[in-house]
Amino acid sequence: MSIINKPPEMVKREYELQEPIAVAVEKYATFIQSTPDHVVNSALKIVIWRDVEFRRWRKQTQADRKDVHTAPKAARA
Repeated sequence: MSIINKPPEMVKREYELQEPIAVAVEKYATFIQSTPDHVVNSALKIVIWRDVEFRRWRKQTQADRKDVHTAPKAARA
């Protein structure tokens, strides 16, 4: 097993940002000597993974999907 893992797959998406946010992202990227893509990815990870209600909702929706997939076929019909 390698010591360094390959980077996660990047998917190209297009989103619109408010002007002051776009400028702040670019300035922050310069500040940390990185890219705006890295700043946006990191910031979204922090916000999304720390949102307790979102995590609860995800667990619930995953549980709902498991119920649908594990229910007997007659019950799903």
